[in-house]
Amino acid sequence: MRIAMMGSRGIPALYGGSETAIEEIGERLVRQGHQVTAYCRRHNSKTSARYLKGIERVVLPSINTKNLDTPSHTFLSVLHAIAFRKADVYHFHGVGNGLFLPLVALARKRSVVTIDGPDWERPKWGRLARLVLKVSAWLCVRYAAALIIDNFSAQDYFERHFGTRGVYIPYGAHVERAEGIEALESLGLKPQRYAIYVGRLIPDKGCHTLVEAWKQVRTDMNLVLVGDNPYFKDYIRELKANADDRVLFPGYIFGKPYQQLVSNAYVYVHPLFVDGTSPSLLQAMGHGNCIVLSDVREAMDVAGDVGYSFRLGDPSDLARVLQMLVDDTDLVLQARERSQRKVTEFYNWDRVTTQHEELYVQVLGGRSFGEERREEPMSKSAKAA
Repeated sequence: MRIAMMGSRGIPALYGGSETAIEEIGERLVRQGHQVTAYCRRHNSKTSARYLKGIERVVLPSINTKNLDTPSHTFLSVLHAIAFRKADVYHFHGVGNGLFLPLVALARKRSVVTIDGPDWERPKWGRLARLVLKVSAWLCVRYAAALIIDNFSAQDYFERHFGTRGVYIPYGAHVERAEGIEALESLGLKPQRYAIYVGRLIPDKGCHTLVEAWKQVRTDMNLVLVGDNPYFKDYIRELKANADDRVLFPGYIFGKPYQQLVSNAYVYVHPLFVDGTSPSLLQAMGHGNCIVLSDVREAMDVAGDVGYSFRLGDPSDLARVLQMLVDDTDLVLQARERSQRKVTEFYNWDRVTTQHEELYVQVLGGRSFGEERREEPMSKSAKAA
């Protein structure tokens, strides 16, 4: 099969979960004999290599602003894929890419969309962006041969509002521990003497809740917030101003240094307000972390049975849980074992890739997942008439 992956920043994966999924799944699909093309954004591209792990990289420009980066790049990606006959299956990552599914349909190609929930409910978006995302979701349901939804909460939402549950395929992670502590030493950290968060520094990630909670925890441990965001400078400025001197903001960290930081943390904190199946959360579990998470359902579905939860958006309750773990090392050690065991059983990349491959085969065979559910309301109306 020829599969085009689009809608993300591209590979190598240096930013988020979609990029990592494309690289991990794409590499395995290539090993199975398929042709995989990944569309990459020029301003994010850090290499000139045409191929990465057997995946062809096509680098195209985009309008590098918060609201236009993804749609402008996806539009060019679709045109390129159609013009040069790059794919049998167009796999879009992110619900906002639904705007371009009619183009794929006109080209008589099959499309798959991976989504993690109702993106328009995220605090980072303005009114116009939320409207566009809602329209995109409707177009995904209308035109995609299959929606891949990686968490049960989002499946329930789409069933209630759009009449389809999509196809459940979770995100993946590796079970591993990084060797060395050079990354820790560069930041003045010691193994097992810091808590860590990894992700974008934006309101819906709950970073402000974590910073506020940490001020209430009685410990000389550090808190490390790994990440950044170019579009929320005021939020990040306020975040840093509110943090005490135990909190570090090292910016983006990738590759081996990132793995070293996550592997040697005392606890991993996941304070998100809105979530899907979080790649950062799964990777932290795979690295053997004790997980502290907000009780938002999507996160609880993944790690509620292996970690320790607190009330969403409540700094005092988060501080209570963190203090409990700081004071009791045995609880932390037990949670680490549970984390890796669950990743091994449910979230390994080989299994996730096989599920994608089987779905592509069925889609190319003419099946449209969720189509029957979408037709049910119309059928009932016709009977009533």
